[in-house]
Amino acid sequence: MTPDRDVASRFLIEHAHFDEDLSLWRAVAAERGGAVLDLGCAAGRVTLPLLEDGHEVWAVDADASMLAEVAHGAAALGTGAAQRLRTVLADMTGFRLGTRVRLAIAAMNTLQVLLEPADQLACLACVREHLEPEGGEFWFDVALPDMADIAGSLGLVRAEGHHRDDAGGRTLWHSAWFQDLDTVTGTAAFVHRVEEVADDGAVRQWHRHHLVHLFSAPELHHLLARAGLTVLQAFGDFAGSPLEPGAERQVYRCGVA
Repeated sequence: MTPDRDVASRFLIEHAHFDEDLSLWRAVAAERGGAVLDLGCAAGRVTLPLLEDGHEVWAVDADASMLAEVAHGAAALGTGAAQRLRTVLADMTGFRLGTRVRLAIAAMNTLQVLLEPADQLACLACVREHLEPEGGEFWFDVALPDMADIAGSLGLVRAEGHHRDDAGGRTLWHSAWFQDLDTVTGTAAFVHRVEEVADDGAVRQWHRHHLVHLFSAPELHHLLARAGLTVLQAFGDFAGSPLEPGAERQVYRCGVA
């Protein structure tokens, strides 16, 4: 396995425990019908299940190694999945598909990697351009931040559970902590630590450093409106609970304004 391929495949391994959103994306894709745009698809955590369900998927990412891993996973699925996959190497702020889709998805905090308002708006406007004008929808999720809690807990390590990788003969333990927070710009730096414990007792640690934007709900509504999108529904989790203080997530269903 090449180094780049190893990085991409590790992404799937490290995120294998996070699947609470997949039933929603699969249900929405089934309801909408037609082709799906998976924005910031990474190694195919969402793309591959959608291909498995029979959808045509446009997988957009700026990392060629991630797209190669998606293509490898699609080929392994068989049943024509590779023929239904369209990989697009592009930045989220300026991709071009040459077609429109019934559904676009940006899963697992993908939009939060865009730190500047100009980039956030460019991305949303690009999504808007690729939605079918009648019935096209954009679904995405981001965290619902508690700024006071984050500011008061910088450096505090929080356990985030563990999961088993049977194929690799190991257990992955997750923890994370915020390093810094700019309350003016809404930019936060945090570290995700993965402690990998092999069946023979060997231990390795991986540290993933992230710089993200923390969106407030009013900010998102403003950005979406400027991009020509309208909020049809907003939820506090993937099960459809109300978006209210204390929720951990913001899940949005948007249409063309």
